[in-house]
Amino acid sequence: MRYRIIFFSIILFVSSCEQHNVVSDFIENRNTGLSLYFYPSTLRMINIDRNEEYDKMIRDVEKARFFRFDSGQFVNEDISKLIKDLQENGFEEVMSVRDKNQDIRVLALERKMPEFVVVSKNKDELMLLEINGIINVAKIPKLTQTFSQNGFLDVLNLYGEKKKK
Repeated sequence: MRYRIIFFSIILFVSSCEQHNVVSDFIENRNTGLSLYFYPSTLRMINIDRNEEYDKMIRDVEKARFFRFDSGQFVNEDISKLIKDLQENGFEEVMSVRDKNQDIRVLALERKMPEFVVVSKNKDELMLLEINGIINVAKIPKLTQTFSQNGFLDVLNLYGEKKKK
């Protein structure tokens, strides 16, 4: 019986070590224009006007990673492969939003603590957002409109503004 427990433990350990992060693999050999890591306190801090919908949406987020790539760092085939790799690792597409300037896809992996990957592409850049935690994805389109208003700290463009001065 003791050997079965040890054998089972070894199998669990090996299988958990073999899992890799698809997003980390994607960014590994690419230069990111911007990389940001957010934790609950950071996510709350950017909400200058205390938007209640935003606060409710991020309440159960443990962490988020954001990456922005300029157009020279990816081609459409790279994005297709990323989506395929995510799906092969158990992610399911839960939302897709397309307009003339932007293509946004949200994929989710059901776990004890869910994981989401948001892939947003326009002609000039690719943005990846990886979220660990529970989030209401149906509110994402409405909140992206809210971000363009002045109620949030524009962390995505802070470096660019500083660089211009």
